[in-house]
Amino acid sequence: MSIFVNRILNLKKIEAIGFDMDYTLVRYQTERFEELTYTVVLDKLVGIGYPKEIQKMKFDFNRAIRGLVLDEKLGNILKISLYGRIKQAYHGLKEMEYKQINELYSGQVIDLRDPRFTPIDTAFSIAHAVLFAQIVDLKDKTPDVYPEFEKIAKDIITQIDIAHRDNSLKQRVLDSLEDYIIQDPEIVWACENLKASGKRLFVATNSDYEYTQKLLDYTFNPYLKDHKHWRELFDLTITLSSKPLFFTGNQKFLELDDETQHLKNIEKLQQGKIYQGGNAITLMNYFDLSGEQILYLGDHIYGDILALKKECNWRTALVLEEITNEIECTKKGQSQINEIDQKMIEKENVEDQIDKLYKNREKNKKEIDSLFDKIREIDDDLEKLISKYNENFNPYWGEVMRAGVEESRLAGQVAKYACIYMAKVSDLFACSPRKYFRPGRRTLPHDFQ
Repeated sequence: MSIFVNRILNLKKIEAIGFDMDYTLVRYQTERFEELTYTVVLDKLVGIGYPKEIQKMKFDFNRAIRGLVLDEKLGNILKISLYGRIKQAYHGLKEMEYKQINELYSGQVIDLRDPRFTPIDTAFSIAHAVLFAQIVDLKDKTPDVYPEFEKIAKDIITQIDIAHRDNSLKQRVLDSLEDYIIQDPEIVWACENLKASGKRLFVATNSDYEYTQKLLDYTFNPYLKDHKHWRELFDLTITLSSKPLFFTGNQKFLELDDETQHLKNIEKLQQGKIYQGGNAITLMNYFDLSGEQILYLGDHIYGDILALKKECNWRTALVLEEITNEIECTKKGQSQINEIDQKMIEKENVEDQIDKLYKNREKNKKEIDSLFDKIREIDDDLEKLISKYNENFNPYWGEVMRAGVEESRLAGQVAKYACIYMAKVSDLFACSPRKYFRPGRRTLPHDFQ
């Protein structure tokens, strides 16, 4: 795979490179992990009073994609464009018609600062969206049995948070690493190449140290060539960093004692140590670097990319595993794209003819009506072609990076906040540590004139 470039990035000028762990340094078997999350949270929901019938539900990984937005008030799941316009929606498991969407939202621009809207921004959020859709569907069938949509949404996210905190998820992963974690030696070799070139490497993860240690032991230690242990590879390891607070706040660094697991206050950071908490400003002072000299790689568009770009001016790289499938599916549908483009040209030509005749519409009524019939025929053809093209992608939501002909909200955020993006960190393995990433010339609407 390739590295995709939004802004100029000269790796030669990057002195320090930081990594998130989950879905960045460590790759997951996403569908298996999300099914595990789904199952664990179902049991927890029953434990707080939800009907046992929800345990009969089956996990459907395709029911959600990254970049969607939950409307917790109305029980809807929305796919929106980078301009905040709703392009597709489901109420629970039922797809909503355009008329219904328009009646409810009246062309509303979705503002994610409104607490009723919850974005699905990471691969860790798929089970969240699937559970919400399925339980909303059950509530519609038996409204008195389930709480209001907003309560359902809050209960789901609360139980997911508890599952991540109480080790009911993590312990299952640690007990069966081969089922949930992908070993990718090229990630290890990419990091060693960067280290050999003089880059200072660090890990900043929201996971606790025990989990971090065992996952990196499993994914890094067997493949190291120039180091005996992953701790020799990384200058600092920061756990329970509470991102995005790590980039925006002033929490203290605490040093973790390897033997006792006790925490202690520190006067200054030291190479090779394990820390908890912390903040980006202290880290930058330790490295004696400006934000422009630090590159951070993560998978969370908000927690890893948006916040640090706004607050710290670090350079950013997003790991977007969905891009592999997106590219493959786009290639499969290329012939349909070409047909759609040709049909759109045909439609625009007919519309131009109507515009010319419309000045004398009474005189040209018969010809105009005939041309409108032609447009309806073209629209029917387009609907079939678009439907056929969408079959290459997710069966419910289509493309991840597009919402109709426009970029999706996710694609817009990637373009705005990620300097570069890639499917996996191992895509860096083929790159020189001195690589100069340059974006291609972006086309603008007037470029086609």
